[in-house]
Amino acid sequence: MPARLFHFFLCVFLFPLGPSSLAAQRNHYQEALEKFNARQYQEALLPAQEAVLEDGSAAHLHLYGVILQALNRLNPAEDALRKAVALAPEQSAFQYDLGNLLHQQRRYAEALPVLKRAIELDPENLIARLLLARTYVFSYHELQIPKFAELTLEQLNFIVSRNPRFPAVHHHLALVHINNGEPAKALAELTTELKYFPENTQARLELGETLIKLNQFHKAAGELLVAARQAPRMASVQFALAKAYKSDGQNAKALEAAQRTVELDPNFADGHYLLGQLYRSADQPDLAKQHFELFKRLKDSTAAAR
Repeated sequence: MPARLFHFFLCVFLFPLGPSSLAAQRNHYQEALEKFNARQYQEALLPAQEAVLEDGSAAHLHLYGVILQALNRLNPAEDALRKAVALAPEQSAFQYDLGNLLHQQRRYAEALPVLKRAIELDPENLIARLLLARTYVFSYHELQIPKFAELTLEQLNFIVSRNPRFPAVHHHLALVHINNGEPAKALAELTTELKYFPENTQARLELGETLIKLNQFHKAAGELLVAARQAPRMASVQFALAKAYKSDGQNAKALEAAQRTVELDPNFADGHYLLGQLYRSADQPDLAKQHFELFKRLKDSTAAAR
């Protein structure tokens, strides 16, 4: 992750090694660091382990932890990062990497104070601010944070003030506006996101959905066709495209897109319901009944699993 590399080099100076095995420890740490920076994570693991065994300093534990995280060995990674944070609580990079790991595991309530602390220590860590913004949203139901939308916007707007081209920041701003029922604001942010990152298929899907809400059905279909070319096996794109065509009175195209939706994802309940509506409009009551029944079974199954 971009924010961590600078801090690794700092750690060499912040946490000096003991004189008895200075050269060997530096060699293991430097070897692990070089391989990590080259994304040779498996090759970095053994020298990182050796560095920790020789000297369990915060810097060595931190590097070992992020290598384990890169290898998706999340439990030992968390243990190493927590130890690093305990030894050096004022190191923003250590707090950030622990918060990132917790966020990755969707443990948002635990990630929240860690990411806040990382930002207190390093206010310019824009990646941490983006993760904190996401964490406010995802932890809302668990923590019931008052004014969580305002807190989220505070972090996202700070990022924009520093770097308006920061990846996904306008996309996330749009999601807040969509959640707040402000499609016009969402439209502006999604348009900006796609100007900078036209390959962001999820943002383009949400742009299509937003245009449908604004009754711009033909334009929505155009954007969703681009998304469908970018992600031809993404059922949610075909579903949105079917809705756009249906709203625009193009029922034959809507039917084709709805059929493609349930081909890609047979368990897409709302796709079956839309397909049932379209078959009913096409005077095919038997097929309509079949998909309405599938919709009901899938919804009942989902409710029973909760």
